[in-house]
Amino acid sequence: AAEVVIGARRVLDAIDVAQKEIIEVTADISAAMAAIDKNKERNTVVVVSGDPGFYSMLKTIRNHLPEIALDVIPGVSSMQMLFGRIGEEWQGVALASVHGRSLEELDTVIERHKRSCILTDNVHSAPAIARYLADKGITGRVVAGANLSYDDERIVDTTLAELAKLEGFESSVLYIEIDS
Repeated sequence: AAEVVIGARRVLDAIDVAQKEIIEVTADISAAMAAIDKNKERNTVVVVSGDPGFYSMLKTIRNHLPEIALDVIPGVSSMQMLFGRIGEEWQGVALASVHGRSLEELDTVIERHKRSCILTDNVHSAPAIARYLADKGITGRVVAGANLSYDDERIVDTTLAELAKLEGFESSVLYIEIDS
């Protein structure tokens, strides 16, 4: 059984952490790594939402603390959740993330793939990406999903042009199907 549970408040609130030492982490990755390192001799659990190997904490933990033995138990990624919610298959869909990257990095993905799924962030929200693509004359269907599996889940299935007019959808997942 875990002695220490480390995670973001939203994830910690979703699980039973009674009688465990709780360490809440924020976007400060160095603080999270320090907490993991400090507790490496204890039975410590790092809880993240979704799949830890898909643009998440696994790579960061491995790079910063390579000597730590890990048991990785993936959850359902936000991409899988979105495709499940809309009843679509996702094989052949190009996967990308704009976390800490420029939107120009999406150009190659969009040029090469009719269907793509993108993890957004607070800077490059789903509407910001839709505006970026619409300004390039690209048209197509988009589905944006935010807070998937939470009470405030929000999904919109629309066009690039319409999504570009919306607000919100930061740190969301965006499925794009480009018109031929």
